[in-house]
Amino acid sequence: MSNLNTLRRRDVLCGLSALGATSLAGCTDVTQQQFEATAVTLPPTDQEGLLLSETLRDSATVSRTGPNGDIEVSATSRFASYSRQKGVAEYGAVRTAVGQYTKDLNGGHLKDGATLTSGRELDSETQTVSAFEEAVEVDPAAITLFAPAGLRAGASGMPISAFSAAALERETITLGAHEGVAAFEVPGRNFYPGSMWLTDAELYPGSMWYPGSMWIAETGWHPGKTWVPQSQTGGSGSSNEAEPTTAPTLVFVQDGQSFADVFGMDLGALGGRPVEPGETFDATNVTVASVGNSLFNWEFPDGYGVLFKDGRPAALGGAVFDLSVLSTPSASVAGVEANPIVSMDSETLLTDDTTRTLLGKAGISDTDAVRWVEEPKRLSQDGSLALDEAIADNTPESLTPSEPTIIDEQTTIETYAGVVSGHHGPWAVGIHVARATPDDHVMAIGLQRAPLEAAGGVADGGNTDPPIPFPIISWKNWYLDARALMGVVVPRLREQRD
Repeated sequence: MSNLNTLRRRDVLCGLSALGATSLAGCTDVTQQQFEATAVTLPPTDQEGLLLSETLRDSATVSRTGPNGDIEVSATSRFASYSRQKGVAEYGAVRTAVGQYTKDLNGGHLKDGATLTSGRELDSETQTVSAFEEAVEVDPAAITLFAPAGLRAGASGMPISAFSAAALERETITLGAHEGVAAFEVPGRNFYPGSMWLTDAELYPGSMWYPGSMWIAETGWHPGKTWVPQSQTGGSGSSNEAEPTTAPTLVFVQDGQSFADVFGMDLGALGGRPVEPGETFDATNVTVASVGNSLFNWEFPDGYGVLFKDGRPAALGGAVFDLSVLSTPSASVAGVEANPIVSMDSETLLTDDTTRTLLGKAGISDTDAVRWVEEPKRLSQDGSLALDEAIADNTPESLTPSEPTIIDEQTTIETYAGVVSGHHGPWAVGIHVARATPDDHVMAIGLQRAPLEAAGGVADGGNTDPPIPFPIISWKNWYLDARALMGVVVPRLREQRD
């Protein structure tokens, strides 16, 4: 952890501790009071199982003196932060090509995420693919364009188009003589960062983070554990049935580039191989991915903004999730609550000017000068957060506790959705807050973000564009998955005494 990040985390602590000490001014019957919170952390064994790696543990003490000099109060808060991005890198059983591609284009920040956009947003006409022995037509609605956040900032890379070959409505496809492109076969679970980021099924099943219908936009195609749609395996989904063979992915890149040049990973290490003309594949059991316009003819006259304007978040194995845990004194001096954080409701806390700055320091955006473009709105636990059928069928009851606890104290998980400003464009954010006061006041805050082009409203030049639907309308599972992870993490937090 760099000194800069450490200082930023201390800014968070100092700001919160200062909030807790301010109201003590004027309490004349107390000369000196010291308050120190006990650290609350996520044990190492749970970090590994949940793919969350500790990035910082720190403390800060703030002392304040009353107006007459007869009161001196010190408050020490404890802070710990955990990153699923780092956890995926340290503990993830499978490294994927798309995950590495995203990390590279995002300047090393996998948590900045990526969007998935239906090809229908770019073109209403069918796209012709000529890389096979017979030219085939693909409905743009069956194609998803994957765009890492770095493309907003001009990163050297291109979107990846992906579709299920089943959309071609034929039993087999045969690779033809394809000039200008190179083709590779990669096991799907080593190419897409889906459910295979799993280390401990008992703690948290990685399938909760698989993209589902969001990956192949609007088709209802659910890749599942092995990227084989269940309806195509011929099975009923019973755990007693043999595991189907992992679905392969045909990957096309511009000729003259190796697989490693594009994805930053060795083809052989992923179990992949080059594909030569004449090879035939089962169209019902393969996905096709094209880097840039290797197969298609997409036009982006105004850059890649449309992919962030009309996209939705990619799952990325949940690597967009960060967790912060703050324990701060729940202090009372002469009958006066010394820490206003304890009684402040979460929505007010999130929109408070000081806290908004602190959230920026904690990583809610890529800039410190954070402002709410769309203020956070609390989401209900049903309705807008309803589980889709594919996820509900794979959700153990233990992962959806109705009353989680923090240090044996009952709490609830509040989920807020909003849009914050960013350096290269705004971010849609999900903020998940769990609070309790078993002794000290403990706040566990889960953060997730996804890149946007704009949040709707007035465009450059004063022209008014149709408003972009606020992300909570169609991103139910993105928030729901993080809530599920919070539901597992929060009860595992423990006090750690020196």
